[in-house]
Amino acid sequence: MSETIVARTALGPIRGVKSEGVWGAKYLSFFRIPYARPPLGELRYPQPPEAWEDVRDCTAESMGCAQKMIYLEGFHGDEDCLHVNVFTKNQNPKRLLPVMVYVHGGGFICGAGTKIMYGPDYFIEKDVILVTLHYRVGAFGFLSLQDPTLNVPGNAGLKDQIMALKWVRENISFFGGDPTNVTLFGESAGGASVHYLLLSDLAKGLFHRAIVMSGTAFDPWAFPPDLDWAARLAKAIGWDGVGGEAGMLDALLKVDQETLAEKQGDFMTHENRKNGVLFHFGPVVEPQWSPNRLVTAFPREMARNAWGNSIPIMIGGCSEEGFLLYKEITTDKHFLGDLSNLVPWELCLNPQSGQSQNVAKTLRDFYFNGDATVQENIENHVKFLGDKYFWHGLWRAVRFRCNNAPEIPTYLYRFNFDSPEFNFLRVLLCGEGVRGTCHGDDISYIFKSGMVEKVPENGSPEHKVIEQMVAMWTTFATNGNPNCAEIAPTKWLPVSPNGPPFRCLNIADEVTFCLLPETERLAVWDSLYSRDQLI
Repeated sequence: MSETIVARTALGPIRGVKSEGVWGAKYLSFFRIPYARPPLGELRYPQPPEAWEDVRDCTAESMGCAQKMIYLEGFHGDEDCLHVNVFTKNQNPKRLLPVMVYVHGGGFICGAGTKIMYGPDYFIEKDVILVTLHYRVGAFGFLSLQDPTLNVPGNAGLKDQIMALKWVRENISFFGGDPTNVTLFGESAGGASVHYLLLSDLAKGLFHRAIVMSGTAFDPWAFPPDLDWAARLAKAIGWDGVGGEAGMLDALLKVDQETLAEKQGDFMTHENRKNGVLFHFGPVVEPQWSPNRLVTAFPREMARNAWGNSIPIMIGGCSEEGFLLYKEITTDKHFLGDLSNLVPWELCLNPQSGQSQNVAKTLRDFYFNGDATVQENIENHVKFLGDKYFWHGLWRAVRFRCNNAPEIPTYLYRFNFDSPEFNFLRVLLCGEGVRGTCHGDDISYIFKSGMVEKVPENGSPEHKVIEQMVAMWTTFATNGNPNCAEIAPTKWLPVSPNGPPFRCLNIADEVTFCLLPETERLAVWDSLYSRDQLI
């Protein structure tokens, strides 16, 4: 049986467990620490947790919030899920250590900050405190209604994250962490979450550096169109359409969490997918009546005067982000054929209009020489979808930073390392015969993921990249500059405020500082937008 240890928090004592990392580092794990009251039967913003007197058992983790997983069958999680996990080597260091708070991905509809996916083994080798968290996803976290009497304005999942950051501010010193040196980082929907919190005044001052990985508020999937998702979900569980939004909410609250989670996969239509809608519930612009508006306008409007323009960030993605949609590319002929329906919805163009057709022709001619249906064009489809759903959002975020925060460092990276075992999402989604770096493949180089059973051998290429990634991430968390001995003599400079074009740190078998390889393609996307949509 593992040895336990008791720690104090501002709300009461907790019991954690002594752990050992895969490389031998001894550390302390505290799981399932509540940062808010259990939101049982609620679809609203989180409330502060209540204090306790007895020692709370925090030796075993929870599995996250109620959801239907994308790649796993059935229901997972629980409504009582607003917890953080804390990993520290020393509760009482000689000096308080930098804190790294990680936000998981999952398209805002699934995912959890569990140790099985995001093990601390690599980070804990360094002098940092790691915090992972769960937040509500799907309808539980992103249902939005217009009726002010119902008090469901949306974005509860993002507000969960803010509540978790407030917990860190008030409690992390009990674990040896410095509340004045907090780095927020996340990947995919976690990256987009970090970007949203950089834009929202509700998060001002709760963190001091940020790392945005493969997701921004500018990505189309991270700011989905309102296609009456709430009513469609309510009808899927049997709502008769009576009573307006009040009747709708009443119906949703009467069903059990498992049914509510399971039914969220039943109303995304083929037409939605063909029109480029990847997910349903997600961040929204909140109604004016919302007492704590987190998203107050379109993200591009919030970005110009955002508080986050005053802090340094790292931002980047994977070289073949589009592998995330490899199955659709290779099995759905409609998905391959009709690019007119994949014009960015943010352009607000009628799919049948001449302007929309011109945009589609520009993209079709550039990526496919006019023919988007040929199966040999799979590689170009990967590029097209990676650019549309990820890289152009990252690019725009950098452009906004250059225009509105030219004096504050923005470090751009591109993860391009290939491994037959550690690039687990590429293997899962594309098979072992495809090579490259899929969306999410970088996760197993900063976290010990249960998706990768193997521990990298000392001196292996994977071990080298893990050491480089963890060193850059933790060095940035420590002093705001990711340059470290592990990548020397390469010098990673912030992007030039005079860009584009932009230079990036390309992380492959060797790290190089070079022109972003996607530059020419992203300039084509820029040409589709007006100037005020880019800066």
